[in-house]
Amino acid sequence: MRKPSREELMRFWRALAGELGLSGEEVGRLAELTHRLLEEGSLAYEEASSLAGEDLLLLAHELALVVPSRGPGDRCLEWDACPLGPGARLRLNPAAEAVLRACLEGRDAHEALSSLLAELGLDADRARGLARVALELARERVITGSDVASACRSQGLEGFESQAVAILKAAGAISPLLATTWPGQDVRYRTCVLLALAQMLND
Repeated sequence: MRKPSREELMRFWRALAGELGLSGEEVGRLAELTHRLLEEGSLAYEEASSLAGEDLLLLAHELALVVPSRGPGDRCLEWDACPLGPGARLRLNPAAEAVLRACLEGRDAHEALSSLLAELGLDADRARGLARVALELARERVITGSDVASACRSQGLEGFESQAVAILKAAGAISPLLATTWPGQDVRYRTCVLLALAQMLND
């Protein structure tokens, strides 16, 4: 797999600087953080913080670019299960990494997500449909299970809603909000906002 250069990552984050309110210095620090994560797979929170600073790490977490974990083998699908702080390891979210690499290579975000979903076992048609669902949902930071079901139906994926949630979680497109869902309520999810931003760059 080709390793993106720092210059390519600078261009990517610079293109989103206005949308995210980033200064030139912050673009550089976010590009360096992303470069190191692409090279090494994961970074200790302390090392990532020294590279980017706590505010940019918080932004990266809010965008679902990075997911904190307790160690190299931890693959929890709930982004908030491990606190973003000392002792955590940060890794790239699979969905975010897929669309990031696609943008840097001049490919479409939808194509990259479709490939990722196919790797998780979906046939080509369902992978393409669910990739469109993920991009549609990512326009909002917080969604509900009903939103997922509605988006699935709009893409001709009736009857696939429950499986869709599990696959979108595994891909890193959504994650349940652990502290805000009560028994009997519709489950709420955070979305990988970076998907919508990457799609915006494609358009």
